[in-house]
Amino acid sequence: MKRTLLRTGLAASLMLGAAALASSAAHAATKQPPMTPSVNKALSEAQKDFGKQDYQSALAAIQKAQAVSDPTPYDKLMTNRFLMQIQIALKDLNAADVAAEAAADMDPADIPDDQKEAVYKPALQLALNSKHYDKALKYAKALEALPTPLDASFQSLVMQAHYFGGDTEGAKALAQKHIDAAKAAGQKPARNDYDVIMSAQVKAKDEAGAEQTLEQLVADYNDPDDWKQIISVSYGQKGIRDIDALYLGRLMFLIESNPPANDASIVGGVASKLGFYGDAMKAEQAGGTGFPSPDANAQKDKASIQQQITAGAKQNGVYNIKLAEALYGYGMYPQAEAAANLAQSKGGVTDPTEIPMVLGMTLAAQGKNQEALDQFAKVQGGGPATPRIVRLWTYYVKSKMGPATTAAAAPAQ
Repeated sequence: MKRTLLRTGLAASLMLGAAALASSAAHAATKQPPMTPSVNKALSEAQKDFGKQDYQSALAAIQKAQAVSDPTPYDKLMTNRFLMQIQIALKDLNAADVAAEAAADMDPADIPDDQKEAVYKPALQLALNSKHYDKALKYAKALEALPTPLDASFQSLVMQAHYFGGDTEGAKALAQKHIDAAKAAGQKPARNDYDVIMSAQVKAKDEAGAEQTLEQLVADYNDPDDWKQIISVSYGQKGIRDIDALYLGRLMFLIESNPPANDASIVGGVASKLGFYGDAMKAEQAGGTGFPSPDANAQKDKASIQQQITAGAKQNGVYNIKLAEALYGYGMYPQAEAAANLAQSKGGVTDPTEIPMVLGMTLAAQGKNQEALDQFAKVQGGGPATPRIVRLWTYYVKSKMGPATTAAAAPAQ
């Protein structure tokens, strides 16, 4: 199972970096170390030209500052910071990165404490953009060492710097910290945090952990691609029972307009084996193969379906729960609900999961969401795959009952 880690959107982040630079530059005018007069004059010219959006003249002024012999460390710092800002305005991010890294790579003792954040933030952003992941990790650690807490956007960048810089465990720990904080605040965790954790798990070959994280993504984001992945993965669970495969397929047909043919084939084979021809027809229509066409059997079965329903009153629980399963497959949800309730009242059904599962599915299909959740909560026992399939049905029903609040996160590209 693989997942591509989403990187934070650079455009939005660079706007923050430019704003931070402008603010810091103004602040530095009154609280900066001594600067060589000729450098100070050139940078003042650059600042004025930048304010008029005359970026080429500002660049020429920077070149004057660079030409000064024997510059001080602070001369170099401020020259590179102004140069970075101009290159961002000129949309030359590679050149901006060179200047930003030159400033951030200076001895920390030569960077005033009140300017460190404004130096390391854009350097981190631009290094990530240039895929200089070793440098990005260096700047991320420098930001983490500062006393001022980082906002959510830069927390995400720091986390990604750890991941792309090779510190996957560090990235994973940061992501989990963000998730825990979001949940404690009653918010939905940011998607990037889940993506980082799952990518780290896949890289470490922790398939069980990655599947658990994917489940959380399904629960919180209800994304069709995540659903398709978790359903396909679930078909590979060891010890999955035929009836569980059928229940998973019914969920798949509700969620996916174009399910994978392999998964549809599994459902079709199981449904045919169990004699639930309505489900087999759906699998056939979805491109499933490798099982007999159910059309003739379904036509014959449906021709007598009303007689079967009427006979249910005099039959036992086993008869009625199997009838309810068949009725669900034909889309006759109210009748399926009634048959399942009749099976429950008569008793004798040997699989304790079947009645609450069928009731939960039929209620969900009718939009009776809370009642459906109540039934799924009653499912006990089954096989190794049963608990996950119940959870997936529960996530699906909850997704129909209203969205959760999402924790703040940097935009993804």
